[in-house]
Amino acid sequence: MRESLVRHEIVKYQRNEPFHTSNATESAANDVYVKNSHWHEELEIDYVVRGDYYHYIDGEPVHAMPGRLIVTNCESVHHILVPQNRTISPGETHTIVLLIHNRFIEENFPEYRDFWFTNDKPQARPEVRDIMLRFSDYGRETEHTPFEHLYMRGLLLQLLYYLFQEGTVSRTNVTSIRQHEQVQTLKEILQYVEEHYREPLTQADIARKFYFTPQYFSRYFKQCTGITFVEHLTAYRTYQAKQELLHTDRRISDIALDCGFCDDRSLINAFKKRYQVTPLQYRKNQAKIC
Repeated sequence: MRESLVRHEIVKYQRNEPFHTSNATESAANDVYVKNSHWHEELEIDYVVRGDYYHYIDGEPVHAMPGRLIVTNCESVHHILVPQNRTISPGETHTIVLLIHNRFIEENFPEYRDFWFTNDKPQARPEVRDIMLRFSDYGRETEHTPFEHLYMRGLLLQLLYYLFQEGTVSRTNVTSIRQHEQVQTLKEILQYVEEHYREPLTQADIARKFYFTPQYFSRYFKQCTGITFVEHLTAYRTYQAKQELLHTDRRISDIALDCGFCDDRSLINAFKKRYQVTPLQYRKNQAKIC
């Protein structure tokens, strides 16, 4: 599956399991995303192992600290932002990520759609921590016993029991029409950037297209994402340039122009700030790995 920074993410499942688990190990610094803005149909449950950063969920910041469980409701726009001067060590798991298929939840909890999961508790209960650590181990294992998936389904049900018991409110009490419209507009803006990042976009262009004043759009985007629109656009263009460096042998100057940068120097500066190496160094490092 191609990593997507902003669009509706499609999750692939193995062996028809109703869940997908992974161990996030990326590093980040200087106010850049670890996982960029995206949304999906699944319920996402993140258990923070180490690090100190923020989840932005539908524009609301949630402080991620070791031992905290963070739940992202289906279709919510979310990403992770690491504050300046705080880093997550590469190679170490900072978050255990568990995605659960809505169909599995609805089959076992028909009232699921009537509830909204909250993130009010700063620490997960020990039973929840142990379940998430088991899913972490499961995600690392390359082979599983024939009936292990049945055991993991049982753990899913236990986890959902704790979540419903401790962290839900009525959906009607949470999501106002205004909030829904704001989130939907944010999705449309992020999608537009993905489709038009090669073009000479400006903040004023986007504000005009989506019927914002420039001043209000600036505040709106920063409030929803934690970064400015220009920072987001640069991050997306830089990510696309990285994919070109990884999968093609095109010249860096051509990649820069094709990804929306005004010249190769702009790409080099943005790339080094985001990935701590120049585009040329990154390409050489990847060639050595291959």
